[in-house]
Amino acid sequence: MSVDPSKSRKILVVHGVQTGRDKDINAQELIKKLIINRLNGIPVDFDTEMYRYENINDKAQEKLRKTFDLFLSNLTKEISFAKLLGIAVDKGIDLVGDVVIKCRDGSTAKVICDGLIKKIEDIYEEGNPLYIVSHSLGSIYAFDAVNQLIKDERYFNRDSRRTWPVQALVTMGSPIGLSMFDRNVVEELGAGRKYFRWMNYWARTDPVVSGNFYGKPIEKYQIAEKFTTNSETSGWLIQDRVIDTGEAWLMAHIAYWNNADIGDDLITLITS
Repeated sequence: MSVDPSKSRKILVVHGVQTGRDKDINAQELIKKLIINRLNGIPVDFDTEMYRYENINDKAQEKLRKTFDLFLSNLTKEISFAKLLGIAVDKGIDLVGDVVIKCRDGSTAKVICDGLIKKIEDIYEEGNPLYIVSHSLGSIYAFDAVNQLIKDERYFNRDSRRTWPVQALVTMGSPIGLSMFDRNVVEELGAGRKYFRWMNYWARTDPVVSGNFYGKPIEKYQIAEKFTTNSETSGWLIQDRVIDTGEAWLMAHIAYWNNADIGDDLITLITS
């Protein structure tokens, strides 16, 4: 198996926390539209696909949801709705993180990550150069999947990108810098001349990035760059890209999908 550079580029989109079902999630169309708009008529052979895992999450959270609904009904008898809403939202980001951490060594996160790896390998077998664009919680799964694939001796010969199931990783609005996710190292590619590119986009007012419910702007804080080492065998080119979405709070968190700078960088990635 190897990548055929003459084949169409594939962009695999990995969504974050969602509501609804798998069939309701079509973020790959947003990325496709963004790139086409930025290409402005320049012909580039590419397509987008979606890795959906919301149905897996929903099934895993059924028992948790029933327990939470019972807790909520009892709690509202004692606390006003406004105050309760403030408490619930304030703890929302931590709750998501706690669920992921608890599932990581169990079945749910493993099933999601294994499914993503299988999707990546299927595209690799077809020979298409693949680029991953992930958002929010999906960036954690994408990061883990890439690092697991790097461990596999069949892939990622550093001197031959044809052996790379993933050509580059893009993360947007990622909570990967938060301590609750316990991510601070990358799997080394080994000796060689080529670099695996990881571009991490974040807005200073994005509460999912900062972990701050009120969306207090982050200052002097680089997220992905903390993974950078001086090791010659690392093989990662890691770049933090701070972007101004013009939005605040949760609107900032969903504004990445139509950001022109991200679109321009994606074009550079898939054409270089």
